[in-house]
Formats: sequence, C-alpha cells, structure tokens
Amino acid sequence: MANRILQAYEFHPLANIFPLIEGQAYQDLMADILNYGVREPIWLYEGKILDGRNRYRAATAMRVEFETSEYTGDNPVAFVVSLNLHRRHLNESQRSMVGAKLANIKDGEFAGNQHVASANLPTPHISQSDAAEMLNVSTRMVTAATKVLAEAPEEVSHAVEAGAVSINLATQFQALPDDVKQGAITAIAEQSEPAKEVMREAVKNHRAIGTGENEWYTPAEYADMAREVMGSIDLDPASCAEANEVIRASTFYTKEDDGLIKDWKGNLWVNPPYSRDLMPAFVDKLKQSFINGDVDSAILLSHNNTDTAWFHSLASVSSAICFPKKRIKFYRGDEIAAPTNGQAFFYLGDNAGVFADVFGMAGFVVEPIHAGVIE
Repeated sequence: MANRILQAYEFHPLANIFPLIEGQAYQDLMADILNYGVREPIWLYEGKILDGRNRYRAATAMRVEFETSEYTGDNPVAFVVSLNLHRRHLNESQRSMVGAKLANIKDGEFAGNQHVASANLPTPHISQSDAAEMLNVSTRMVTAATKVLAEAPEEVSHAVEAGAVSINLATQFQALPDDVKQGAITAIAEQSEPAKEVMREAVKNHRAIGTGENEWYTPAEYADMAREVMGSIDLDPASCAEANEVIRASTFYTKEDDGLIKDWKGNLWVNPPYSRDLMPAFVDKLKQSFINGDVDSAILLSHNNTDTAWFHSLASVSSAICFPKKRIKFYRGDEIAAPTNGQAFFYLGDNAGVFADVFGMAGFVVEPIHAGVIE
C-alpha cells in the first residue's frame, strides 16, 4: 500500500459500472471521512481507480489522506462486483443496470454509455444471463436495463442508476411519444420535481384513456345531461368537428385554434386534454373566466385525481361535483376506449340543485362546503 494525497486519478471503465453515490448519502460519506478518515484503500488497476471513486472524491474534496492498493488479480470484474455488492444497498433496478453494463463489455471495450478502450479488460464477453447471475437479478431485468441504457435519455438512465426510478417505469416512459417525453425530461433535468413523480405522471396521463391519445370524445348521454343543466352549450374550448357533432356547442375551438388564448364566455362544456401540462392550464383558464364573470356556467369533465393541485383549485369554485358510478367509455370514430381510472364532472354555476338532480342519475354528487371561496 502507498499513502497518497491530492493526486489526480482517472476512473477505470470497470469502476463506472456502478453508480456514484449522490445527495445525502454522499454528504454522510464526507462526514464519516472527515471524522474517521478513509477506512478502506482506494483500489487501482492499470493506474486508474478500480474501486473507491466515492471515497476518493470525498477525501480529495476535504484534503484528507488516503491509501491506495494495486489490484494484481486476473478477474477485475468479479473483484469490483464483489466489493460493491458487499458494501452497497442497491435495489433490483440498480443491480440490473450494473448487469447491463457488464454484458456490454465485449472485445476489450466497455460499451456502457461510452466507449473506452482498455487492452486488459477481461474476455470473453459476459452474457446477459451470466451478468444477471452475478448481480442476483433475472435475465429479463438485465435485458430491459440494456434497452434503457441504449435508448433512454441520460436523465432517465441516471435516475434508474441512482435508485430514484425503477426499470419498469423507465421502460413505460420510453414507450411514450417523443413530444410527450420532452416536457418531463426537461423537468427532470431542471430538478423541479422528483424524477419518479414526473415520469409516473407522464405515463399516467398518457395512458389515461387506454391508448394515450388525447383526442377522445365524450358519449352523447353526458352531453345531453350538460345541456339539460345549462340550457345550452355556447362554447367548447377543447374540441374538433367530430366531437362537436355530439356536444353541439355554438362555438368550439380545435387544437389548432388553441382555445387557451381565446376568450371564454357563456355556458361552457370543457373536456380538456388529460395531460400533465394542459389539464392545469385549462382548469386555471376556466376558473379565472368564471371568477371574472365571463363564464356564466360550466361543466368540466376530468379524471378524479383528487391528489392534484388542479383538482382542488377547481373544486374551490365549483358548486357541485359528480363522481360517476362507472368509468366513462370515450369514443373516436368506431373506436371505444375505457380509461384506467374514474372521472369527475365539475359544475360551476348557480343551479347546483338541477345539476344534482340530472347528474345524480350518473353517480354520486357532492357540494363542496367551501364552494364560492376564491383563492
């Protein structure tokens, strides 16, 4: 062993198969090293750090001495895996990502998210099944992790490696269209919300009505009920020609019209796109238009996501809310899609009793005790 301090070392490609620790875990490691020093040596191989990157980072940051030891064995892969699995508490998804990286070592080259040549890397190639056995996970999980490493944005694969997101969620997220994923990826990169919550919401919203398409339309029976309550429908701000054949609004705005930038007046039927960004925007627009007196009455159909901010915001100005006894089967042409969770009809207006009588046939109607309170 040799004593070293403040000497710069590169990380060996094999060291990079395990994720760096971050956040509170890294802060705890720094505190431990500051109090007790570096208790284990930094292992080197080919002049680079094979094991101990986190200890090395913390020690150099605080100018604490550490010892190094040169690995001279003939199986650095098994050595690195053994040490890290022994000391670190990685979940199944994290271990699967390690297995995927191991299975990408081929022909003397490490092909994780990078290509780093190293003449002495072990051969022959480690199969996915061998890597799975080494990491105590299934081959299926290693295969899925390999796909995440190869195809997912860095923000997603990093979240899995850090233990914040499961491979299953990452796989579902990757299946979303690029335009749906982009907003979530930006939010993750900006760390505005936890990656898990961002991705779960994106998947949930996209699959909200079965196929992930937002262009699904309300069955005629509910449109008839809305007209019975309000007398007429003057505007549907989130519609299209096909949908309006059923809603029969005097005016409707399409996706191309962008109803969010238009004026909303009169009696409204609103079935907004069930997406992470658009639902709150439509709710806020309706709420403000109602408060301002431009909207006389409105019925908005949404998911019954009672744990969301937009739900509570809209409930604060709703006279009544109906929770249907069955999930609504939306349509598009000859296609029918049932959503994966229930819905809610919000009524804004002065005829809560009429709404309760009409929509009470469809489900359970409640009148918020704080109705009329303006936030």
